[in-house]
Amino acid sequence: EEGGEGPPPVHMPVEKETNWVRGVDKLPTINCYGVNGTKCPKGEKCVVKYDGTYSQCVDCSKHEFGKECQKLDDYMRYAAVHTCKRTCEDAKCYNNAWCLRPHKCVIDKTASWGQCVNCRKKATFWTAGCKEKSASFMHAAYKKCHKKCRIE
Repeated sequence: EEGGEGPPPVHMPVEKETNWVRGVDKLPTINCYGVNGTKCPKGEKCVVKYDGTYSQCVDCSKHEFGKECQKLDDYMRYAAVHTCKRTCEDAKCYNNAWCLRPHKCVIDKTASWGQCVNCRKKATFWTAGCKEKSASFMHAAYKKCHKKCRIE
């Protein structure tokens, strides 16, 4: 095809399935699991889906993990949380196994949404992030963390 980019390389994710944005997101290294797995770039860890059918390298640094984990599907996000030992904030959780201390999974049954919330008193969620949440979410957060939104 003249002037076209041609077919995507084998390692390129399918954009509609992974929320990958050309020119913004990095191309993930996949198939890193197993004896013949692709080696992860320095600073990244191999995250493996629970059934071993998919693996992808993820940057576990605090700054990058927060951006990368949100683009993973549920299975890979859960695996990444436990591989990297980091909570994926501003992403859906289903129970406390999705959140690492001091975070807890706050579930708003009205909105069918759960999110990891840092339950420490000085966490920015309680002075900034909570302002945009619904009353039903904040009620659930209060029950889980025993803290209230401090709107100034």
